[in-house]
Amino acid sequence: MSEATRNKIQKAARKLGYQPNVMARSLITRHSRLIGLIMGEWENPYYTTMLRGFTEKLHARGYRVMLLACNSDQDVDAATRVLMQYRVDGIVLVSTAPGEAAAREFARSGGRIVLVNREHGPLPATSVLCDNGKVGRELARSLLAAGYEKFALLRGDPTYRTSLLRSEGFRKELKSAGAGTVVLEQFNLVGYAAGRAFVREAMSLESPPDAILCPTDATAIGVIDGARLDKGIDVPEALGVVGFGDIPAASWGSHELTTVRLPIERMVEVAVEALFAKEDSPVVRTVSVDAEIVARASTRLLRVDGRS
Repeated sequence: MSEATRNKIQKAARKLGYQPNVMARSLITRHSRLIGLIMGEWENPYYTTMLRGFTEKLHARGYRVMLLACNSDQDVDAATRVLMQYRVDGIVLVSTAPGEAAAREFARSGGRIVLVNREHGPLPATSVLCDNGKVGRELARSLLAAGYEKFALLRGDPTYRTSLLRSEGFRKELKSAGAGTVVLEQFNLVGYAAGRAFVREAMSLESPPDAILCPTDATAIGVIDGARLDKGIDVPEALGVVGFGDIPAASWGSHELTTVRLPIERMVEVAVEALFAKEDSPVVRTVSVDAEIVARASTRLLRVDGRS
């Protein structure tokens, strides 16, 4: 086709308002150039940063994102099947996972599945995780060195292995050091209101904790406000508080929250690389990346890997 003919066709198409049918093209090419993104948690503001990272990196490769949000396992399976109907080339699931049947059905169609912040278990998928066991051990060492002795461990869903591994790592380090005690561990405590209500109760116990580890920064900020505003407790001298995620509010002067910073950019990079790996069969592996403890004023002076 000559350049003049091509220009005429394009001019006519613009005049008629014609747009290419991407879905029809996918039937021919067997590639939709769509990636499904299923997010299981919206309470943590750092997930918006992750969403932006996936969108930018996939757009740079010529792909578009279909975003679905889910609140239950049934929602995740339903969302997975909706994405299959759109013939997406891959699915990324953040802080959630599909059922085995849905995952294997998608894999048989040639699609790739990547789980972020979830283990793949029996699924034909790649998992991208921070090293939660290592984070737990480092937190225990740092808090013990700062003089804390009685710990409360707060977690979200008790079935999530990511938080379980963090708690196990923390307990193992206490045992190895022969110091410190976990005086309280509670589940399904996520969010500002839950954290604020918890600390009011916990600090009224006969033997209250002197440090609380939270599953999210929002929970930790609730704990700080509950301690200071509701109970008149000195944070960090009488009570140390640690969050998880390093959301923007964590660094604000009113809280100056000690927290765990997730390597979000690196996790997104690894997840995208797994989506486009050269292997013909589904890539089944776990990729672990290191998180960073960010020491601020909600704990006594911490030493992290030799740094203060």
